Amino acid sequence: MDKSNTWSLTEQQLADLHAWADGRQDRAVRLRIVEDAMAGLSVSRSAQALGISRPTVTAWRQRYAAHGLAGLEHRPRSGRPVRIDEADVIAATLAGPPPPQHAWSARALGDHLGLSHTALVKVWQRWQIKPGAAEPAIVLPVHPPLSCHRSELLAAGAHADGRAFVVIADAMPSGQGRTGAATAEERQMRYAALTAVMRQAQPEGLEYDARHSSPSLEPEPIHRASGVFGPESGAEAPSPPPPFTGRWSGRRIHVVTWKDDGVGLSGGAQLHKAPASMSWAATVCLLAQLELHHQPQRARVALDTLADAARSLSEAPTGTPFRWLRAVRGEAAPRRRAMHRAFDQMELGSFNEKLVIEAVRVAGTLSRVEIAQRTGLTPQAVSRITRNLLTTGFLAEDERRSTGKGKPRVPLKLRPTAACAIGIHVDPEKITHVLVDLCGNVRGRRYLAVTPESDPQSCLEWMTRTTTEAVHAAGSLGPKLLGVGVAAPGPLDMNEGVLLNPPLWSKWGEFPLRAELSRMLGVPTLLEKDATAAAIGEHWLGSGESSTDFVYLYLGAGAGSGAFLNGDVYRGSSGNAGEFGELTAYATGQLTPEGGPSMVPECAPMSAVVAQAGQAGFLVPDGKVAYDAVCAAAATGDQRAVNAIRAVARTVSRGAVAMTDLYDIDLMVVGGPAVLPEVAELYLAEISTAVNRFPMARRARTVRVTCSTLSASAAAVGAAAGVFNMTFAPRLRTHNGAGV
Repeated sequence: MDKSNTWSLTEQQLADLHAWADGRQDRAVRLRIVEDAMAGLSVSRSAQALGISRPTVTAWRQRYAAHGLAGLEHRPRSGRPVRIDEADVIAATLAGPPPPQHAWSARALGDHLGLSHTALVKVWQRWQIKPGAAEPAIVLPVHPPLSCHRSELLAAGAHADGRAFVVIADAMPSGQGRTGAATAEERQMRYAALTAVMRQAQPEGLEYDARHSSPSLEPEPIHRASGVFGPESGAEAPSPPPPFTGRWSGRRIHVVTWKDDGVGLSGGAQLHKAPASMSWAATVCLLAQLELHHQPQRARVALDTLADAARSLSEAPTGTPFRWLRAVRGEAAPRRRAMHRAFDQMELGSFNEKLVIEAVRVAGTLSRVEIAQRTGLTPQAVSRITRNLLTTGFLAEDERRSTGKGKPRVPLKLRPTAACAIGIHVDPEKITHVLVDLCGNVRGRRYLAVTPESDPQSCLEWMTRTTTEAVHAAGSLGPKLLGVGVAAPGPLDMNEGVLLNPPLWSKWGEFPLRAELSRMLGVPTLLEKDATAAAIGEHWLGSGESSTDFVYLYLGAGAGSGAFLNGDVYRGSSGNAGEFGELTAYATGQLTPEGGPSMVPECAPMSAVVAQAGQAGFLVPDGKVAYDAVCAAAATGDQRAVNAIRAVARTVSRGAVAMTDLYDIDLMVVGGPAVLPEVAELYLAEISTAVNRFPMARRARTVRVTCSTLSASAAAVGAAAGVFNMTFAPRLRTHNGAGV
């Protein structure tokens, strides 16, 4: 090209230039700079017309003259990524920062991702997102524009040659299926886990360039059991999937493609081209985050299935296509929690009130007609009970919704400020104190660092003082305190409320924790094993709320489990059910000379990971917490750290297999302080593989393994949920007070 003041470009160069800038507002200015140079405009006139500085115009002209299109690409500062995956930026925005922050600032997220805050703000503006908004209105900048108000992820697919697509549709209307709101901790956990597994499934030929076409996406055989599409399933190939509009009747279907023209997608789906600034894997994670925000309960099961399908790709032959298509409503849907059925008799009034509260809590919002259908109560009884609960403030009316003909129904929901509870997790490393409202929102969180030498009296004084301060800070919510729940490591005597020489705490001995704390606080106090408390919390507030049977695998300084069986928590005769360390010992052949189970180092996951990483040569940086440092290294791909976590998870998973066979469950929730978001996928992958490979009844059931929605605070929040469970869970009593 001519490097004089007036440039002369060939028709091909001009076509390439316009194709490069097509649909990219951020490249429009650079295109105009080159066009001004072609037209003979001076630097000053071009800068004035575009509203930018003369050095900027000069720099871009020189770059294009020297390097062509490559010169017009941004050159970030040293240490910053050459390209910004905009979908990944938005997904990280939705995942949110670690507590106690509620939303990212541009500078904080920029520092977290290694981007300049000005570039990050431009990405936010392009996607029409306002950080911290209660209802994020995110618009995917695809061509043609997407018309979905809220998107629901239906399908994702990729081939090793770089072809990829995502199928989305208008989400269900607000109020349908939205139960158990996703917390910031859950969004972080699921974003980290899903990002890790989707990047492993990233097709080799697919970067961020969506300007090249490729062959069509023809339907392939379905293997519904695993969620994977394609001949690799090994099953007899059934008929191709029906058109999208047939499976999702009445909903607009949109297909976003990468390196694909979309030919062969039937059912009237509208095709869109993804811009070069968003990768396939990051867009899948973004859509998952959006759905988790708007429809958390429905999204959890779907995203677990998606992760399982993508994870299976790493075990498949090279070049095997990845396919995932979520189940249609009513098809392969998760089992709904079995609701109690009540008799409409006056003497069961208290039970029926709790029954109504339980039904509304599980569903999120219910009209009076729906309450009657779910509980078996008569419409008259429901009207009387809901009127009383509205008067006392336990229920509140939501926005009316039309169901067609007749008067619009008035949904009812729990009022968060109707009651609160304190949850305290007593752990050998730190004590966690939370105040939780009736809907599971954490209104306050405090910590106390402890050591093996910390004495119980000083710890109790801190708990008492912190509880008083938390209740005072809660304002009008404070007087509605129902009680205090305490979660502690076993062994313990739950009947007497006594800790029995807890490991790692030499000074506690046989300490009457429940009686002493209740005396100092003057409020009802409950004591639970930490893993059992985590299971109660997950049932009330998380992934287990719609399941009658599940096991919570709690991994922290030690490893334990809590179980919900037949719709209620299972504690055992002394409150110590779920100690599966001995099962792990038997499963791995670690026995004493007498033939009994020996201590398994991996059943103390955090210390075992650090020890194994150290043996492999990993050195903990000065000033860093050892376990956190290993997890951070694993997140960056340090093979020593990754291998250490996988080895510990593999051993723990053998105990999980025993629990699966023992209880015959199809849902296992994994959480606790050891399961940090950046390494959650490593734990889940090993445990999921084991519980679906080794159990005797593996052909009769598929065990879904998912992250805890309560994450590191599971035990503390679960302890508070235990107070709600004791107060509001519907139970009948015999004359001697025993539960029926």
